[in-house]
Amino acid sequence: MDAERLSAKLAPESVATTLIRAGLFLTAYELIKPQIIESVHDFFWRGMEDGKMLYDESTYASRVSALNPRNKYLASCTWLVEMNALTAEQVATLGEIQKHRHEIAHELPKLLVDPDFEVRTDLLAAAVECVRCLGVFWGSIESDTNPDFDGQEIDYDGIKSGSYLLVEYLASIAGIGAEEGERK
Repeated sequence: MDAERLSAKLAPESVATTLIRAGLFLTAYELIKPQIIESVHDFFWRGMEDGKMLYDESTYASRVSALNPRNKYLASCTWLVEMNALTAEQVATLGEIQKHRHEIAHELPKLLVDPDFEVRTDLLAAAVECVRCLGVFWGSIESDTNPDFDGQEIDYDGIKSGSYLLVEYLASIAGIGAEEGERK
C-alpha cells in the first residue's frame, strides 16, 4: 500500500463519502430484508382473532418454505421471482448485496483505510432498484385488494413506497445515480 493512496483514502472528504455510502448500503439492506421475509409471510395473512394475527401457515409452508426449507430469505426470494416481483438476476444480485453488506458491517475499519476496499456503488444502485421493484409489487397488491382503489386506473410502475423514497433520497445524497448500476 503506497502512502499516496492511503493519504487519499484518509482525506476527510473521502472518509465522509465512504461513511455515507456505507450507511446507505446498510440502510438499503435493512429496507430490503423485511420486504422479502416478513412481507412474503404477511401475504398469507388471513385476519385476526382475539387480537392475534392469523396466517395461513400451511399454504405459506407449501408455497414458500418448501422452496428452500433451510433458508427463509432464499425461499422468499424464489417465491418473489415466481410472482414476477423480482427477476432471477436481481435475486442473484441480492445475494451479492447481502455478502457485501456483511463485509461493510464487519470490516468498517478496513473500509476506511484499505484503498482497495470500497463500497460497491453498482450494488448500491442495484439495491435501490430492488427496493423500487419490491415497492411496486407490494403496492400493486395493496391497490388491487383495497376497495378505496376500486374503479381507479393505477399506474403500477409509478408506485413509490416510503422505503424507496427514502433510499432514493439517501442515494442522491451519496452521489449514487441509476447509471451506477451499470458499473462495477
